[in-house]
Amino acid sequence: MNINLSIAAFLFLGIATLSCKSGQDEPLTVGPEPQPRVNYLGRDSITTGEYRGLVINSPADEVYQVLEMHRSNQDVSYISAVNNYFGNVSDLKNSLQDFDWLVLDENPETPTGVQVRLNRGKVERIQLNQGTPLNQWPQGIDLQLAIATGDSSDKLFNKLVSLSTQLGYSNKFQRIVLGSKYTYALYDPQKAQLPWTFVFDTRDHGIKEHVRVHFEDRKVAYIIVDRFQPY
Repeated sequence: MNINLSIAAFLFLGIATLSCKSGQDEPLTVGPEPQPRVNYLGRDSITTGEYRGLVINSPADEVYQVLEMHRSNQDVSYISAVNNYFGNVSDLKNSLQDFDWLVLDENPETPTGVQVRLNRGKVERIQLNQGTPLNQWPQGIDLQLAIATGDSSDKLFNKLVSLSTQLGYSNKFQRIVLGSKYTYALYDPQKAQLPWTFVFDTRDHGIKEHVRVHFEDRKVAYIIVDRFQPY
């Protein structure tokens, strides 16, 4: 299973449950533990017509309305507007304040990947993919050098740049992800072109669909649907 499918599987099994309770502050579960026990059933790429009311070439605000309808019907178990991947830590400089969490990990994903919960760019919480809460990362080094709860976005960015160049920690910068939960990016030009993702429960033999809606010029360009079934 490649990285994209692995992420889809974890969204399907892990984040789907917690994100329905958007008013609570549960730990993130984007890491690789426990391993998802699912069958991958295949992928559709939709470039014409529609998918469950989401019409190709329809504007973002119409997509939002359809997704909210599905969510109110409890068909959609998880919705996320942004899951943005970065190849270089320097690209994070002006983005940290716009996202809800930062994930640092290796390729492939590991149980010791680092999840940093953000609030307007400030570090609110740190934990490992396996669920272990931390006061700082890396542990055992000077607090002035480590990512720590309470760090501002500027301080966080400077620490990320420094840690990414150090031999003992640089491997955790192979995979850099910024994510945002329940942020549909309707009026944010920077985010508006990024895919919106959700898991749709077909209610047919446990089959669920991990869906990514891709935009161009604030309209639906195409839709990718990966289907999974637990076993």
